[in-house]
Amino acid sequence: MSQGNVAIENIGSVISAAIDVLAEANPDDPETGERAHSVRYALVKFVNLAVSVSSDGTQVNIDGDSMPMGSADDIEVVGNQLLRATTGLVADLETAGFLEELKQLHHAVAGLAVSIARFGAKLESLEPVANSFAALADETHEPARLATLGYLIEEALTASSPGVESGIEPAESSRLMHIALGSVSIRSHDTELMECAFDRMAQHMPADLPAFLREAVVEMEQAGHPDEVKAVIRAYHERHIPRTIR
Repeated sequence: MSQGNVAIENIGSVISAAIDVLAEANPDDPETGERAHSVRYALVKFVNLAVSVSSDGTQVNIDGDSMPMGSADDIEVVGNQLLRATTGLVADLETAGFLEELKQLHHAVAGLAVSIARFGAKLESLEPVANSFAALADETHEPARLATLGYLIEEALTASSPGVESGIEPAESSRLMHIALGSVSIRSHDTELMECAFDRMAQHMPADLPAFLREAVVEMEQAGHPDEVKAVIRAYHERHIPRTIR
């Protein structure tokens, strides 16, 4: 079994565990049962399809029916369906106070988004992705792990729907992901990632960049960032904020 298949199945296991814990906590609630069925159906479709594609098979069996091996378009449809389904699952775990399961689910949702991107498919359901990456950013502190997280956020943003990439006013979820990428990049002390994050912000959310950079200049002294990190922040501050309005 390939590493890609293992990763997909691990994501599926985490989502299944979240469904199970909610079902056990509310065994007589029809709405919980209905939501669980919806998520599980989307999950089975995605895992079967993704494993088939990554295994270079010719057929995938979903609910007893054979169909041609999926393409990036198929992954896009099924993957975004599953992402949308996880939104209610996250909310239910948070309401029920299942914090450890919620933490694991955030990892799974972020991993799902990156998996969809690596299949060459577009991400259309960015709200759960943005929320999960924001949660992961809050719990991550080591620079090396922050750098890894930042590059994963960048992958997800690159795969986001065409509206963002064409310069149209980005949706709020995309905006939050760009800001999260900028913040994570600074905390990672990875200057290459910082330049990538700041360039993305300049291209896709230029109206937000000046305020972000002003805050970064103030914070960098208080946080005691390395000199090379400060140099990148100052360079972008000089480039994007006219002296007359500083």
